[in-house]
Amino acid sequence: MEIKLDSVKGIGPSMLRILRNQGIWSTYDLVLNYPKRYEDFSITSLDRTQDKEIITTHATIFTDLKINRFGKTQMVSFKAKILNQIIDVVAFGKGYLIKSFSKDEEVIIKGTYHLFKRQINASAVIKVDKKIPMKPIYGIDGIHDKTMMNVMEEIFSSNQVSIYETIPKEYLEKYKLLNRLEAYKMLHLPKSIQEIQQAERRFKYEEAFYLQLKLQSQKQINHLRPPKSYDIEKVRSLISTIPFELTTDQKESVNDIFRDFKKNHASYRLIQGDVGSGKTMVALIATYAVITAGEQVSLMAPTELLANQHYQYFKNLLKDVNIALLTSKTKNKNQLKEDVTNQKIDLLIGTHALIENDVQFKNLGLVIIDEQHKFGVNTRDELILKSSSKDVIYLTATPIPRTLAMIAFGDSHVSIIKEKPKHRILIETKYITKDRIQEMYDLMHSAILRKEHIFLVVPAITSEHVTDNIETVYEEIKEEFGSHVFVLHGKLPYEEKELVMEKFIYTPGSILLSTTMIEVGIDIPTATFIGIYAAESFGLSQLHQLRGRVGRGSLPSFCYLISQKEDVERLELLSKTNDGFQLSEYDLIARGPGDFLGVEQSGYLKFNFLDLITDYPVLIEAQKNVQELLSKPDFKTNSAYKYLNKYILESLKI
Repeated sequence: MEIKLDSVKGIGPSMLRILRNQGIWSTYDLVLNYPKRYEDFSITSLDRTQDKEIITTHATIFTDLKINRFGKTQMVSFKAKILNQIIDVVAFGKGYLIKSFSKDEEVIIKGTYHLFKRQINASAVIKVDKKIPMKPIYGIDGIHDKTMMNVMEEIFSSNQVSIYETIPKEYLEKYKLLNRLEAYKMLHLPKSIQEIQQAERRFKYEEAFYLQLKLQSQKQINHLRPPKSYDIEKVRSLISTIPFELTTDQKESVNDIFRDFKKNHASYRLIQGDVGSGKTMVALIATYAVITAGEQVSLMAPTELLANQHYQYFKNLLKDVNIALLTSKTKNKNQLKEDVTNQKIDLLIGTHALIENDVQFKNLGLVIIDEQHKFGVNTRDELILKSSSKDVIYLTATPIPRTLAMIAFGDSHVSIIKEKPKHRILIETKYITKDRIQEMYDLMHSAILRKEHIFLVVPAITSEHVTDNIETVYEEIKEEFGSHVFVLHGKLPYEEKELVMEKFIYTPGSILLSTTMIEVGIDIPTATFIGIYAAESFGLSQLHQLRGRVGRGSLPSFCYLISQKEDVERLELLSKTNDGFQLSEYDLIARGPGDFLGVEQSGYLKFNFLDLITDYPVLIEAQKNVQELLSKPDFKTNSAYKYLNKYILESLKI
């Protein structure tokens, strides 16, 4: 039962009007409007903190304090623990801190946070007085924080709000979590920092629990099937013909897949391979195994160019397999579809054309989806439904932070390929500002003389907000390099895009000026140089993906990051590491999780308390709990069900 605000002592007409304008109509709504911060605590974690933002946070000194001198200035440095993260802290001109603080002491640190250095330049370090109650800061215009505190005290002391429990009792007891009512009370009327942390601990678990419930309820049910009877000797014979030795990560990924095949139910697996790590070879070995078991395989790619490249790759290595390509340009489609239905085709590679109703497989035993986040959920599901066994392998070269991958797919369903094949070379990466563009031009001239291919990438076709776009950069490049400059962007007709790519590939010593269309699916061994304009406009993972378009062969390769704005810390990080997974962790902080899992619009990855990086153990525990709960035969009669049904199951259609 909801209690109206106008029945609460202390809420007059003026305050009532302000709250209703904020969408707050009941005491329950008001309790859910928890404080934005406490006293001087502007944040409680670093997961949503932007680069160079001024912050104030509670911390524990993790190491001894050290002092160095720069000329006449003293610099004190130490490491601090902030909610399970270890951050470097430096303070200039504050030599007195050495005598004032020591290791393991709790402090409040105020200063500028440098995201990519993981460092705070402290302007103040002060002691924490645990005896002083925490003052909630609500930040509602027209309502004093003290007034809000008085109203909250009235609501809780006179039991004017109904707070239902949403977590099964067994998990509250197992993890010693506060009940929901007590947790909200501690958020609004805390007596200490510890009470705030206890409340946040409870809500972190609650958010993790419902995230897992939503994700797992949307997964396909494990379909029973007999273990796949693949011919291991034929698979070994294929591996022996591969012109290079598989990396350790590739071998482990292959073993993961084969363990899945031996189970008595369908499996799904994410093969996450950094740019150039060889994930396609892993998919090829899995494909061949399924075909030796007498079943068909389908491979869906997001673009015709990538589908065509997969077709050529698989044809070259699987000589005795019947392989077909289905795209909008395929001729004799009716005959091809008939051959698929009669299982005259072992492997069908294509784009979303694979989901058409008249594409019917006789015995589809494995679905492979490349760059799965490029497809909508419905598109992926339509192809999976054509499979008799429902076994699925998702491939992605987009480095998803490990935490996110485990959340979405489950710990036992993710294989990560980080190790690069020995024949892959490192790409020399350099950050420059636009005034040094001639330095890049000189390298490009040399590459053209060697008949190598060059990519130039811009963020837009034309834009008032981005100075470097297709129109402006084309004029600059045409003036500097003359002919052999090709242009590719999304507004060109499909046939023209194909023609442009074909001309570029078959014109040695040419330049392709493009938008991010080349992010995936371009594999040209003679592409040795990529210049990315307005690099500050892109996320680190996307820049890393674009960089991966060069260095595909044995030739020395270069990536230049050009920026109109000063973006030194972030872009130099890219020039120092070739590890896409490390870069993805920074992107997770800067851009949020939706970008990686393709669920930006879903809303259920927006958290108030949960930190997807530091709260990984909480997520894994919640994942186990939800799996346990959903697997119970008496789930709908379980005491937890009434809460779950009331708050979430109806919307999830479980």
